[in-house]
Order: sequence, then structure tokens, then C-alpha cells
Amino acid sequence: MTDTKLILFTGFLGSGKTSLLLKCAEYLARNKKKCAIIINEIGEIGIDNLQMKKMGYDVWEIFGGCICCTMAISLEETIKQLMDNYEIEYILMEPSGAADPATLYQPLGRSGFTAAQIHNIFIMDPTRVEMFEAVLEPYLQSAIPLANRVVINKIDLASVDETKKSYQIIKNYNEKVPISEINLNALAENQIIQLLN
Repeated sequence: MTDTKLILFTGFLGSGKTSLLLKCAEYLARNKKKCAIIINEIGEIGIDNLQMKKMGYDVWEIFGGCICCTMAISLEETIKQLMDNYEIEYILMEPSGAADPATLYQPLGRSGFTAAQIHNIFIMDPTRVEMFEAVLEPYLQSAIPLANRVVINKIDLASVDETKKSYQIIKNYNEKVPISEINLNALAENQIIQLLN
């Protein structure tokens, strides 16, 4: 059992996970919170490790496969190293956007995190909601029920119908989950605080 808060940024490829994670990390750094970032860069836009270290973040990159399945042991080892070597208040974690986040919970449990300590933010891209529903229903069916909060991103680009359809899909799989609408280019500090709590 650990006091560190673990925040998962889940959602399919291109939903805005990396950008939202970085905005949350910047907020935590400004407020003198000790934070580590675990990312899986397979299939994602890479984060410049050196640049992140210059900004004061510890970045642990996991390569060689999906951290939700083939790399689960490495994920546990990464978390162990973080906990053994740093005093960390937050771990911000971005699994691959093509992986089922449900498979993360077992290795995270073995790493000392209870379900109550894992804060799962699912990011939905409403501009691709029709494709998600048509092609990715098994992913949505598995991922959305795990979410503690769902963020509908790209609200500035989505039509009213796309946003409405996104709400319907979310509520189909997780009726009581809180839902936020955001535009990452105009994300307010109070929205970040809401996401982190």
C-alpha cells in the first residue's frame, strides 16, 4: 500500500492523452508536487525525455511492447524503482492507446495500488465517435466502465451531434461516471484541479 496517487490517462490513439498528461504535470510542478511520468511510446507521439528532465520531471519510458500485456513485469519493476528511489506524490501514467486498460489493474495491484488509489481518466475524441462505435465497441465496453472520470476532448472541433453521441456511448457503459468537456488549447486551471481530484 502506498500514499502515492496514480492517475491513468486512457483512451484510444489520438484522443489527446499525452497533451492532457503534460498539462497536468505542468500544473503539479508549478505547485511543487513531486510527480513521475510513465509512458508507453509504442504507437504514440514520443515525449522528448531530455526536454522533460529539463522541466524537472522524472520520465520512465517503457519500450518493446504494450505495458498492459507483454511488458507488465517491466511496469511493476518501473514502479518499484520509482518508489524505492524517489518521494513521489503523483504518478501520471499513459498506457498505449491501442491497449485495453483493464489489463493494467493486476500489475498495479501487485505494485501496491488499491483500486481506490487508481484514478482513471478516460479521454474521448468526439470527432471520431462514429468510428469508435462501429469498430472499437469491445475497447469502449472494457475501458469506459473502469473510468473514474471521462473527458470529452476537442469540444471546440466537435459538432453538437458528435458531442451528444459521445455522452450516449459513455452513459451506456458507465451511467454514473462524471463527464467533463474540455478544449486542451484553453484548459483552465480549475479544470485541471478537478481532473486530479
